[in-house]
Amino acid sequence: MDGLRFDLLAASGAPVLTALMSTGAYGTSLLPYGEAGAPRTESPGEVVPKSPEPGDGGRVIKSRTDSGPGWSSIATGVWPDKHGIVDNGFADPQFQKFPDFLTRAKNARPDLVTSAFFSWAALAEHGAFGPAIDHRFVLDGYTVGWAEADKQVTEAAERHLAQDDPGAVFVYLGDTDEVAHDLGPHCPEYAAALQAQDAYLGRLLDTIRTRRSYPDERWTVVVTTDHGHVDEGGHGGTSDEERTVFVIAGRLGEDLGGRSLGTPRLVDVAPMALAALGVPIAPEWDLDGVPLGL
Repeated sequence: MDGLRFDLLAASGAPVLTALMSTGAYGTSLLPYGEAGAPRTESPGEVVPKSPEPGDGGRVIKSRTDSGPGWSSIATGVWPDKHGIVDNGFADPQFQKFPDFLTRAKNARPDLVTSAFFSWAALAEHGAFGPAIDHRFVLDGYTVGWAEADKQVTEAAERHLAQDDPGAVFVYLGDTDEVAHDLGPHCPEYAAALQAQDAYLGRLLDTIRTRRSYPDERWTVVVTTDHGHVDEGGHGGTSDEERTVFVIAGRLGEDLGGRSLGTPRLVDVAPMALAALGVPIAPEWDLDGVPLGL
C-alpha cells in the first residue's frame, strides 16, 4: 500500500490491518535515505539525491524517499545503492543482478506459480518486478484513475486466487499515496482511501480462505509501504514522517499474538517471502535484508 502513514492506521479505521496486527506481528523502521531539502513532489528523475546520514552498514545511500526506490527495495531485498533506483525516473536499474523475490522464487522452484498485480505500471514497465513472473496484471492509475485502478487490480487478484493455483502473489495499491499528494494525509479523503484499501485486503484474504485447497495450504501475508508523507502531503526528503515505514505480517488461521517484529526494514520483505516459500537465501545474492521470523 503506497504512501501509508503507520501512525494514521488506527485513527483512519482499518479493521483488516488492525486484525492482522493483533493476530500477527509488526514493526516500523526509518528508511536509511532521503534527499535533504527535497521538493515534496513525485520526482521524474531530475533531482540528484543526497543521503542525510550513513545508511545500512555504514554505507551512505543516496536516494529520495520516493516510490521507485521503496518498492524496488521491497522487491529485491537490497537498498538503492545496489538496485540502482534513486527516484521515480528508474534511470539506472540493476534488476538483472538483483531481481525481485518472485523471479528468484520462480528460478528456484520452476513449478511455483507466481503473480503480480499493479495499479502503478512503472513497477512492471521498468523491471522492478520482472518478466519471468507467470501472471501480471498491469494498470496505469494515472490514466484509469487511482481509486478505479485499485478496484480493478483487486478484482483481478480475487479471480486469480479463486480460480488458479498461485504459490506467491504480489498486489500493489496506490490511491493512498495519490490522495496524500493532493490533500495531505490528515483529511477525510485519505482516510477513505485507506479504508478502501483495507477492505480490498479483506476481500483478498476472504478469497484465500474460501479456496477448496485452503485447509491444506499455509498462507503468509505481508503488508508494507514504500514511504510516508509530510503532514501537508509529499515525500522525497529526510523527515521521520517520510522515512517511517512498516511491515505487518501474519499467517492465516494462526494467532501469533500481535508480537513485535522489532524494526523490520523494507529489504527484509523479500527474504521473508522467500523463506516462507522454502527458498534458501544464497550468500552470492548479496542481499541487504534478512528473513523476519514469524
